[in-house]
Amino acid sequence: MLRAYRLIYLHSPGAPPTLWEWEQPWIHHLIVNARSFKTTRVEQRYFQDRDDLAGENTRIWEEHYRSRPLYDHIETWQRWLGEYRQLIMEVQELYETHTT
Repeated sequence: MLRAYRLIYLHSPGAPPTLWEWEQPWIHHLIVNARSFKTTRVEQRYFQDRDDLAGENTRIWEEHYRSRPLYDHIETWQRWLGEYRQLIMEVQELYETHTT
């Protein structure tokens, strides 16, 4: 059996669930957060093994975070970043050509 913990936000019932943590110091950080701000509580759950825990975290990630439109721009942004870097290199080459 593997114990895991996560934060539950008391004032945001519509907030997506957080991922489960099973190692220190991350568990300690969850507890300190809950005690300090008093807007969360720590939930504990037992998993049969790490595969079950990883499966649950994967499900949470796929269902609540990855599929959200908030992350849809990443592919476009990464393509833009490559083009931007190429443009910067060309400008630097032009600058070096004209300053020598």
